[in-house]
Amino acid sequence: MNATHSKKHKGAGDPSGFDAIVREVFAPIYPVIASQIIEQTQTTRGVCLDAGCGTGALGRAMARLSGCEITFFDQSEKMLEFARGYADAEAITARSRFLQGDIHDIPLPSESVDLVISRGSSPFWDDQKRAYSEILRVLRRGGRAYVGGGFGSAELREQIVSTMLEREPNWEERFKHRSKAMRDALPQILERLQPASFEIINDESGFWAHICK
Repeated sequence: MNATHSKKHKGAGDPSGFDAIVREVFAPIYPVIASQIIEQTQTTRGVCLDAGCGTGALGRAMARLSGCEITFFDQSEKMLEFARGYADAEAITARSRFLQGDIHDIPLPSESVDLVISRGSSPFWDDQKRAYSEILRVLRRGGRAYVGGGFGSAELREQIVSTMLEREPNWEERFKHRSKAMRDALPQILERLQPASFEIINDESGFWAHICK
């Protein structure tokens, strides 16, 4: 793992608190987003890497809706402990793998993954170009990536934002500027990396990069 990034955990600093919010507030979005990923990427088999998986909510939703084998990948071992527990409870352990590491130096062989998914992690990646370069490296030819953030629908977004602002009035301010910088830079970064194709989606489902290697 690269020393420049290995000590930095810029996402959720409190895994237990993060887990509670995912369960109590964000849970409805993951099946919706997983369905959208399947529709957009037409991927229902093969190896799916849930990058920056947190407690694994999106990867588990993909496992329920597809035949993919899910690699839950996060920098935090504590997050992966939660993901393992939920995978066991949901009887998807046989199709699950748990991998700790850094998005800037993914500990997987080149061209070993069919689909990379990630929701909410990318604004916290220190070096966007390097992270997306690593995603492209591990993807097989013709593989897809669906990376970004959103709530699945305008209705879900309104519901969740309202709940979160009641809990924490400054919630949106904590990541607003970081998210905007990522969105502004991403098209140029992807043009430089030259995947076979990419599409920036910015609609009611959220802001996503859909990439084909």
